[in-house]
Amino acid sequence: MADDKDKAVEELRAKLENLESLKDAIQARLDNASEAVKLEVEALSKRAINPQCSFDRRHREDLYALALFPGQASWFFKLRERIHRMVHHH
Repeated sequence: MADDKDKAVEELRAKLENLESLKDAIQARLDNASEAVKLEVEALSKRAINPQCSFDRRHREDLYALALFPGQASWFFKLRERIHRMVHHH
């Protein structure tokens, strides 16, 4: 029983560390960002958190990566996302 509690606590700590690193990445991206960049990050994050279409559900992690680390996202995904956004009015 104690082992289960210890395992659960460790899992919660790991999740907390992941969330804290995500929070730090968001803060780093938004520090000194223009209003347009802030709006884009917010829109991409909302789509990743609450996907409204199959494209967004399939590419949740890619949407987060594009929002927080745009230099690391592939040009192919950036193009697909841009076309998708124009067609689906995200």
